[in-house]
Amino acid sequence: MLYSALGFGLLPIFALLAYRGGINVITLLAIRFVLAGFVLLGFLLARGRRALAQVSSAWLGLLGLGVCYTLQSGFYFSAVRYISASLASILLYSYPAFVCLLAFLVEREKLNARLLLALAVSLAGVALVLGSSLGVASPAGVLLALGAAVVYSIYITLANRVLRSVEPVVALAVVTLVTSAVYVGLGLAAGRLRFDFAPATWLPIALMIGVSTLLAILAFFRGLEILGSSTASIVSMTEPLFTIGFSILLFGDRLSWQQVVGGVLVLGGTVLVTTSRSRPDHASP
Repeated sequence: MLYSALGFGLLPIFALLAYRGGINVITLLAIRFVLAGFVLLGFLLARGRRALAQVSSAWLGLLGLGVCYTLQSGFYFSAVRYISASLASILLYSYPAFVCLLAFLVEREKLNARLLLALAVSLAGVALVLGSSLGVASPAGVLLALGAAVVYSIYITLANRVLRSVEPVVALAVVTLVTSAVYVGLGLAAGRLRFDFAPATWLPIALMIGVSTLLAILAFFRGLEILGSSTASIVSMTEPLFTIGFSILLFGDRLSWQQVVGGVLVLGGTVLVTTSRSRPDHASP
């Protein structure tokens, strides 16, 4: 499970390294999801009729997940072009607060005292991070990171319904294929699929696909099987810590004390949420 958190935490790091080679966001994400999608398509074919039956019975929900996943990844990977990976990661992890709100508004879930406390703590952390970032961080980057958190919360709320009838790995395979098709389509329509980036860019791309997508996903589901949902979700909270650590090490990122305190509050609220809900509120970013 720690490897899964490390892999997902390295995603924005690999993206930043790839951007240095001149690749754009749409091309990067199209390559990531197309190549990962081919591997996961092999998994679907190997599962045969059982997987196809699950897909056919929940295709509309899976399509919705694919659209949400496309928007979330696009917002998040665009955010790290404007703000530090550390700040983007902290803002992304405000998503449990939005999950709580959606659960109350859409699922009619009762907000007990623990969830209300988690919501208050997370929002206080976000307010502290944003307040300390005014005039320093790019407003576009902050809005993109928060947009990623909002869309991710919608993705999780929808996934809670879809996963009642579809195995998580099957759902992930379909979502990845849908996302790859959307990015290829957008890239072609907008003329943004460009492969004139530096050849060295293929190294962070390969690491993103292997280390931070396929292996990280397998490690997450294996850890989920061994540890159970609550423990696995808590361990996965170390993901932004890896992002922050490598951002400081490789790019010299620095967080103010207000951002550090705000980040602690955001992660503390996330732990409270995940220990209050039976289903893990985490998938691959």
